[in-house]
Amino acid sequence: MKIEETILNNVSRVKLEGRFDANTSDAVEKFIRERIEKGRSQFVLNMENVSFISSAGLRVVIIIARELRNEHQGDLHIAVLQPSVKRVFEISGLNNILKIFDDEETATKAFSK
Repeated sequence: MKIEETILNNVSRVKLEGRFDANTSDAVEKFIRERIEKGRSQFVLNMENVSFISSAGLRVVIIIARELRNEHQGDLHIAVLQPSVKRVFEISGLNNILKIFDDEETATKAFSK
């Protein structure tokens, strides 16, 4: 899993590349938690280059989103899902709980509304 971060208007934009599964979910969670500990509370998770997400990946997304909302007055926006990954979000019902956007720019701007 490749993880890159850019910051725009105090929003941490995290771009993932690879499979988001049991082998990589801990690294993603650690990466985001390190930023939360530094005071970040607004995240966009760009999953444009994520070809697969397992229940372990979904677990990290749910836990981080819940923590940001409940403990840090922040949120986690999801951006650019591949069709197969988007289907997993739909089947699991997460598309009704999380804010999912078609592009990173819109996901980032949504924090200022």
